[in-house]
Amino acid sequence: MLLTLAAFVVALGFLIVIHELGHYWVARRCGVRVLRFSVGFGKVIAQRVDRNGTEWALSAIPLGGYVRMLDSREGDLIAPADRAQAFDAQSVWRRIAIVAAGPMANLILASLIYAAMFMVGTRVPEPGQGVPLVAIQAVTPDGAAAAAGLQPGDRVLSVDGMEMPPPDQFVAIMSRSVDRAVPLRIERAGERLALSVTPRAGTDAEGRAAGRIGVQLGMSTRFVDVQYGPFESLAQGVARTGEVAWLSLRTLGRMVTGEASWRNLSGPVTIADYAGQTARIGLMAYVSFVALVSVSLGILNLLPIPVLDGGHLLYYLVEIIRGSPPPERWLEFGQRAGLGILVALMGVALFNDFARLLG
Repeated sequence: MLLTLAAFVVALGFLIVIHELGHYWVARRCGVRVLRFSVGFGKVIAQRVDRNGTEWALSAIPLGGYVRMLDSREGDLIAPADRAQAFDAQSVWRRIAIVAAGPMANLILASLIYAAMFMVGTRVPEPGQGVPLVAIQAVTPDGAAAAAGLQPGDRVLSVDGMEMPPPDQFVAIMSRSVDRAVPLRIERAGERLALSVTPRAGTDAEGRAAGRIGVQLGMSTRFVDVQYGPFESLAQGVARTGEVAWLSLRTLGRMVTGEASWRNLSGPVTIADYAGQTARIGLMAYVSFVALVSVSLGILNLLPIPVLDGGHLLYYLVEIIRGSPPPERWLEFGQRAGLGILVALMGVALFNDFARLLG
């Protein structure tokens, strides 16, 4: 329990700091004064002020963070000489850069983590092996497979002349080959063997006559350890981040359209559980988990939901199209609607979390 909690807090805290540092760094480059950089919400536990006047704070609730910039819309009293340092005084393009910098920092971090993993070495499917091999997971005693000499762990290279058969084709061939010797080539402990198995009369799941040999099948892919150079690792890291981001967006889109269940939505309890599990497995598994959450955090914040970074970017897009900021009533409605959406999503996520725990 303590390991799970520690792994979750460390991962979340680190990713929040990276996210907010993205906002902070670009804001400072744009000449915006940052009043507070806070890790967490609520009551400030510890703080210090740097020479630029920025308060660096650690707050009581470690489930987020924020960067507060000088902004007249927030009620800050701004002297005319300091007006140029206010966030709302910046051009729309600078505001876009500052807001987008947080999610982009998370995506860049994930790319760098994946790149480092590729440099250290990663396990990948063996080149040239084609589709994954059919693996014999279990053999029924006194069945046709046992009589033919098949053993758990055997990998099927070919069946009846078909190379690298997927499990459904393996089953189909055996089903229609009652009392006929079917030639097999298998791999066992690195050695290749030729066998033949004669399916016996039986029935399939729907009660129809079919050949049966008495095995349980699975997929088995051979893996090799591969290391990449710095530039190729970076390219691989960016590609992996793109794949994970696209998968996240696709899954979310399928949930919105009803093609996928909302039970796929996970909340902090499930994330904490995975953090603990990966930490127990080892450093590489935990680091990979951190990269995955970093991608998810970046993508989540880019969604066009008011109160998220993506919602602000949507406002700025409207401003570019209209030539002026959206009316204040639009912003107020958007904030309320966005907050309602987030509360609903969090409610579903927490329900799923506890359903998994209790189920």
